[in-house]
Amino acid sequence: MSPRSIVPPSRRSLLLGAAAVAPLVALGAGSASAAGLGGFRNAAGLRMIDGSPWVHDDIRSVDFRFDTGGQVRTFPPSVRVTVPPSYADNPDKRYPVLLLLHGGTGMFLDWTSWGNVVEETEKHEVIVVMPDGGAGSFYSNANFPLPGRTANWESFIMTQVLPFVHENFRTDSARMAIAGLSMGGWGALALGQRYYGHFRSVSSYSGPADCGLTPAGFLVNAVIWGGPAADALKYFGTANPMGATWGHTLYPEVAKGYNPLANIDKYKGKRLFLRTGDGWWLDGFDKYPDIAQRIKDKALSFGADLQESVVMATQTDFSRELDRAGVEHEFEVINGATHTPDLWTASLTEDLPGMMKALNA
Repeated sequence: MSPRSIVPPSRRSLLLGAAAVAPLVALGAGSASAAGLGGFRNAAGLRMIDGSPWVHDDIRSVDFRFDTGGQVRTFPPSVRVTVPPSYADNPDKRYPVLLLLHGGTGMFLDWTSWGNVVEETEKHEVIVVMPDGGAGSFYSNANFPLPGRTANWESFIMTQVLPFVHENFRTDSARMAIAGLSMGGWGALALGQRYYGHFRSVSSYSGPADCGLTPAGFLVNAVIWGGPAADALKYFGTANPMGATWGHTLYPEVAKGYNPLANIDKYKGKRLFLRTGDGWWLDGFDKYPDIAQRIKDKALSFGADLQESVVMATQTDFSRELDRAGVEHEFEVINGATHTPDLWTASLTEDLPGMMKALNA
């Protein structure tokens, strides 16, 4: 599910913009930076390409672009890693890791370009890993790709990106969390239970929590079926067709392994944080002084409201089943909030103190 209320810039324009705003310094083995970033080497089947890594000292971040060795062939994916301010001054310290996922039609720069990751890492001692996840992958491998268009986004992130980060940064792999927005919120819930031993904390901001045969779950399933089309909008000529993720069967067996609602018991023992807006079109009319302006604003946000109402329905069902199973979790519907960055950045800010506590940070 994607932020329909904003028009995302192209991948190329964001990359060029990042280069203009923050000086890119290519660092080879043995090099260093003011943020303590350097000495990177290829690992876990990932080979740095196009002159990466690029270090942004002013935001304590480094970007990589990879040849994945065949895991992802639709385009060369990138990853941004942001470290806390103390990283350079504590060469013997190891830090917990937050795997932070973007939403549909998004990319690895999103949480920096309009999110609040840099500001938040001033306050919390955590390494944040923000990978490309495909524009519409829902963080699954494409089970039915076209020849030469392998798109194993799940495997790329879990079996390549995380091991690469552990090899090249001072991480504590026993203290990890996963979070994301919209499609990335789904990814956090899905990967959080599929890789049970990896993550102590799992967080979903506007992420759907069901793709089954309920009315709302069916709509989520339909979006996942059409997800590869989002790649086509960004990477024309290399994307997969609709249905490439799980095939054309309604709620196939492979989907059940990802579906949060079908795997309730796998969240036991984890910290679980869920936030959604109400997505209700009439919300707030009684408190809005200018009814005409409210109608105009709500008309513009109709697509976002529709998406958030589906998310709210699935998260509400998910929370109810978690309660029945005795699984502790933090769930709240934010009245007046909808499928926009305001909700997602506020959720991250609210989430981080509890996440850091779960990570003993």
